[in-house]
Amino acid sequence: MNINPEFQKDERPNVEMVVEDAMGYLFDTFIKPREAELDEDDLTSVAMIGIMFKDIAEKAEAYYQMQEKGYEKNPNSLN
Repeated sequence: MNINPEFQKDERPNVEMVVEDAMGYLFDTFIKPREAELDEDDLTSVAMIGIMFKDIAEKAEAYYQMQEKGYEKNPNSLN
């Protein structure tokens, strides 16, 4: 069953958007309800984890785009 009639099987979601949605869910569901219980070190750790997830997502999206375009369209790629 496909609820999106315009969906194409080879359509790939943007990694950065998926990670942003996942981080939002984790924050709203698990972090925000406990925010009063978290100390400064905990909040710093959560912020650093979020920054790392965003960095990983940016690199993953860049990798996917590079692979999709291939070497001919991206001569800066060494792969």
